[in-house]
Amino acid sequence: MSTEYGNIPEETIDAVLHQHDIVETVGRYVHLTKQGKYMKGLCPFHSEKTPSFTVTPDRQIFYCYGCGMGGNAIKFRMEIEGLSFPEAVKIMAEESHIPFQNSGAKAESPQDRETGRLLQAYEWSEKFYHFLLKNTEHGLPALEYLRARGIGDKLIDHFRIGFAPDRWDTLVQFLDKRSFDLAEMEKGGLISARQSGDGYVDRFRGRIMFPIANRSGKTIAFAGRILGDGHPKYVNSPESRLFNKSRVLYNFDQARSAIRKQRQAVLFEGYGDVIAAWEAGVHNGVATMGTSLTDQHAAMIKTTADEVLVCYDGDNAGQNAALKSIPILEQAGLKVKIAMLPPGVDPDDYIRSNGAERFVRQIVEDAASTTKFRLVNLRRGYKLSEEGGRLDYTKAALPIIAALNSPTEREVYLRELSTEVDISFDSLKQDSNLIRQEHSRPAPGQEDPGPAYSGPQQGGRPGSSGGKGRGRGDYANKGGYVKKGNFGGGNYAQTEEDFFPQERRARPDRNLLPAHQAAERRLLYLMLQDRQAADYVAARLGDEFNTPEHAAIAAYLYAFYAQDREPDSSRFISSLQDEKLEKIVSAIAMMEGSREWNEQVLNDCIREVRKQTALRGSGIEQKREAMIRAEKDGDFLLAAQIASEIIALERQ
Repeated sequence: MSTEYGNIPEETIDAVLHQHDIVETVGRYVHLTKQGKYMKGLCPFHSEKTPSFTVTPDRQIFYCYGCGMGGNAIKFRMEIEGLSFPEAVKIMAEESHIPFQNSGAKAESPQDRETGRLLQAYEWSEKFYHFLLKNTEHGLPALEYLRARGIGDKLIDHFRIGFAPDRWDTLVQFLDKRSFDLAEMEKGGLISARQSGDGYVDRFRGRIMFPIANRSGKTIAFAGRILGDGHPKYVNSPESRLFNKSRVLYNFDQARSAIRKQRQAVLFEGYGDVIAAWEAGVHNGVATMGTSLTDQHAAMIKTTADEVLVCYDGDNAGQNAALKSIPILEQAGLKVKIAMLPPGVDPDDYIRSNGAERFVRQIVEDAASTTKFRLVNLRRGYKLSEEGGRLDYTKAALPIIAALNSPTEREVYLRELSTEVDISFDSLKQDSNLIRQEHSRPAPGQEDPGPAYSGPQQGGRPGSSGGKGRGRGDYANKGGYVKKGNFGGGNYAQTEEDFFPQERRARPDRNLLPAHQAAERRLLYLMLQDRQAADYVAARLGDEFNTPEHAAIAAYLYAFYAQDREPDSSRFISSLQDEKLEKIVSAIAMMEGSREWNEQVLNDCIREVRKQTALRGSGIEQKREAMIRAEKDGDFLLAAQIASEIIALERQ
């Protein structure tokens, strides 16, 4: 397998970042709302109810205050789609018709090297499992099972299906003989460590193997279906550097062109459904691989489709899952339809029993609207043959119909309801209007009634935190920190707002930092904005930062400017190629404060940074730890004595 990791011309990276605006890039996956000069939304990289994900258009970066993920447009595509840096740049370049060239003259980063090895291991493992299915006695029972299910050799080859024998070390030996690091393979989800802690075993045994690919078509995980009876029926690869099930859809790589052409995706629950539908001519099908639909899945579909047809199993679990998927897809801006399968029937069964033509005509083309689906699903819980059941069903159905904004749609469904429950249309319409009026009234104390009634919601919309912030002088005296004092006057705890007062209202969550760390972050912030500030710090402080990550960032920044480059946080982040440093730089770049500086400002920060170095050299930090231990042991006389020694050292 040839890899594309290496030296990408800076001009290509610059052109990609120039053509891919951060707001437009993120907006394909995240619903953003404008708040001042920021764009806010729910983070796609972790679960949250209050938006902490922030995009800064003028700096072309994003940062999540909840999970710490941050970077530029390239980094966002890497994380959201599970791509390496070269893959993301290549895809984004092709999307913007930018010539892409990767000379390979420069060694790739350790992270890219590990990613490359894992991708190669997954590719070889996929081919190995496929060979075992098609060409060995071990795979014969699985091959016969697939053929009996209507999955012939053509489909097996197309979807690269394989088989893992019911043995302990088949894949382990295969990888070991090809000099793969087994510890790295275990970390990447291909094999498992023995419970005894000595050696490794195959993760998948006695299972039909379905490769799972990323958007580029490269295998990044497997799903294994047990052959015969057993539990669990399906097992997925664990999440790894390559694979995050919340951000991957099965078959999306092969279905993407058909989805883009039809502007519609068909969403299934399982691999077998996707494969059976493909054989039936439905080539725009994808699946969530047995996991719940996520906002990231919906955002991924939204990049190529305007509409989603949800085709889940006809049993209660499948119908409930379809019901839950509606608000997620609609919130992503997608139109939603629901396939109405008979109770207890899944798409694969329906196709094998009724044929491909009937599946396309009666299930796909005759899919119901979400309102129709909700009403049909609701009706199952009531006995319409009884008067009480009809009344209860009517009371439950009216809010669903009343939520519709279109008067025409409301009338259609109200007339259908009138026929079902034998209640006059005029009475139902009157009740529907009363419901709409009730929900459009402002709450007590509100002047603005807000948007028109949109019906019962499932799932929340992005909101904002109303929590109270901390006062400036009431920090708890924990972990050796003390209440903050004037900058430069002792090793007092600081917050970033001490250096950037404007940030008090912009940042809902301010972390308490030691003074030297806050000073280092302020230096780096100013260095990111101004090359002369970086030159001044380089001449007087160099790499003498106390925090190793800050020292590394400073060194990279000196080198960045040495290439005669202008300040550019987004471009600088791309030059790091280190996830931890990228997050830190993103957080620092998002800090709100004046970009103006003078020598006094820089000197104050430098003095605070050097003071911490001097304190460590004087032994004060060690004495503070000894004082804390003495207090915990109850030896307050010793603690007081050590405190006196600390004061004397500080005076010196």
